[in-house]
Amino acid sequence: MSSMDQGEEKGLKISYEIKLLKWLLNFASPYKRFMVLSLIFMIITAIFELIVPYVTKIAVDKYIFPSWREARFLDVREPFDSAQDRPQSNDENKDKRFENRIKEKYPSAIITLDKDNYLIDLSRVSKEDRITLEKLGIVSEERYLVINLEDIELNRRESVLSIIKNRPDIFKSIGGFFVSNYSSLKKLSSEDIRILRDQEINHLDRLALYLFLMLSAIFLFSSFYTYLLHYSGQRIMHRIRVGVFSHLLTLPQPFFDKNPVGRLTTRVTNDVNAINEMYTSVLVQFFKDILVIFGVLCVMFNMNRNLTFFIFILTIVLGVIALLFRKRLKSVYRDVRKSIAKLNAFVQESIKGIMIIRLYNRERENSVRFRDVNRENYKANMDQLFAFATFRPIIEFISTTAVALILWYGGLSILNLDLTLGALIAYLAYIRMLFGPIVELAERYNIFQSAVAASENLYELSNIKPEEREQGRGLEKVHGALEFKNVWFSYDGGDWVLKDVSFSAKPGETVALVGLTGSGKTTIVNLILKFYEIQKGKILFDGVDIRELDPDFLRANVSTVFQDHFLFGKSLMDDSSNGDEFARVTDTEELINSDGSSISSGEKQLVSLGTAFSKDARFLILDEATSHVDAEMELKVRELLKNDNRKRTTIIVAHRLSSIREADKIIVIHNGEVFEVGTHYELLMKRGIYYNLYMLQSEVHRFSS
Repeated sequence: MSSMDQGEEKGLKISYEIKLLKWLLNFASPYKRFMVLSLIFMIITAIFELIVPYVTKIAVDKYIFPSWREARFLDVREPFDSAQDRPQSNDENKDKRFENRIKEKYPSAIITLDKDNYLIDLSRVSKEDRITLEKLGIVSEERYLVINLEDIELNRRESVLSIIKNRPDIFKSIGGFFVSNYSSLKKLSSEDIRILRDQEINHLDRLALYLFLMLSAIFLFSSFYTYLLHYSGQRIMHRIRVGVFSHLLTLPQPFFDKNPVGRLTTRVTNDVNAINEMYTSVLVQFFKDILVIFGVLCVMFNMNRNLTFFIFILTIVLGVIALLFRKRLKSVYRDVRKSIAKLNAFVQESIKGIMIIRLYNRERENSVRFRDVNRENYKANMDQLFAFATFRPIIEFISTTAVALILWYGGLSILNLDLTLGALIAYLAYIRMLFGPIVELAERYNIFQSAVAASENLYELSNIKPEEREQGRGLEKVHGALEFKNVWFSYDGGDWVLKDVSFSAKPGETVALVGLTGSGKTTIVNLILKFYEIQKGKILFDGVDIRELDPDFLRANVSTVFQDHFLFGKSLMDDSSNGDEFARVTDTEELINSDGSSISSGEKQLVSLGTAFSKDARFLILDEATSHVDAEMELKVRELLKNDNRKRTTIIVAHRLSSIREADKIIVIHNGEVFEVGTHYELLMKRGIYYNLYMLQSEVHRFSS
């Protein structure tokens, strides 16, 4: 493939993905306010989640451990004190200038112990200066508790002063301050320590309250956005399912001939659920995860650049691995959804035909076929499992490596005085916050791939051209005349099912179609109802080509009863609400008032007949409409047809020739061609196909009786 062809293919793919995204967002547009609110609540939640570890760091470094340390500053001298002095190195000069700058910059944070020794409050020193002080070895590792009585409330001052006076071995008075090293505080009772450190305890109490409020806010805002996400997701899923199902009902009949019921059921159920997962777990949540990752990296970078750099490298490696798995996961999820659709279709068809399977002892063969279909689903799921089993452990390995790196490098940094204990604790919390969203992003990537495969299926289904309706015209008055003129038809464009078929039916006339199974009788009915388009010839309805008529108008003026019945009402009364006369004649009033939960096929067929008779249509088609009823009930139906005062034009498709003896015209179809036309007695006189069929059925009836 040339580079130009590859570019065109890539451009078409991008264009297709954009169209697919627009199609999905179209369903979400009515709920964009909920999505925006969810995003706002997520951002607030993410900000609070980022603050919590940093508050912990402040509590540890500033209030839990005393921040005063001993520092030894040398007197700053000029580069040459005297002629005997050697020139000092540039490094020594820099160190001395730094020491001098610290004393000038933080005078209130320094207490003089003697000529060269000082105490310095590192909590009031900038991060850069603190690190430099520790690296130069100016400050010691020993911590000190410094008490300034002027900073203590009056009601506590006497208690503090009493403890200090009682323990002169621990506290020393230096320039108005009372000082004790941290290790000596172990000699005091816990109550004394609590009184001495009451100020730090108050700060910790305040920080704990802040943490509680932030955690409560995280709980509330996360609850809000979770509810809004799932509410909007359910509404979006409802819209998609209604839209897909509504579009499904408008598709032409050839589409349903080529697609199993189970596959279409999977589209409306499983595929829509997969898209709902994408809306609720991926679309908005993705922005929060990105915000958390970016915020964590910024905070970590501010605390320690070198350590954050290593973590950032691991994050990039993880992103590269995710990209490598992208194509594989997309292909795997598409195969899984296809296999599920096939499995659903096979199971549904098997359960629907369970009686036939048992009747012909086909359980073993059906189980073998099921194993083949199930094996395909098993293989697709194993491919998915393998991809997931390699992808997830890699993420876990990188996450564990990052924690180990922080413990190792952070521990060394604490020993080298480059990192505080509070910062290390915050780092461990931040690393969980960093890799938590990354792991979730991997999970959501799996959901996203599944949703993409489902979206492609639904998008392709929604783009199938619906049946052309409301484009033709109607007739002011329907008389019920029908004529086939040299009609040729093929389902697949190859083998002709109907070959040069011509016949006519006058208004109010009863025409019967008979013939062997597969001769094309039901195809003629489907063509009349405009379920398929003919390739050659014309079909005239009241003298007008049905290609010019609107399918809705045509079907509204034709009542049809098929051998395979479908009750679409909530109860049988809904299906036969206007069939009072039919119910009275056939003694089915009690049946119609039932809920139809346990009636037989023949009873359902009677309800379908009642629905057809109640429809005010000038044209009636009965395709094996009495195949499931007994002879007595069939006779009543024939009498009702004969005495129908509306004089409908009736097309009857029947294998039981006794039910069409009184038809005005009988048309014998054989191998898609019209072989004989006439009344019952005319066809018997011809001694052709009809005569042979009639005699064969008579012999069978006489033998069975």
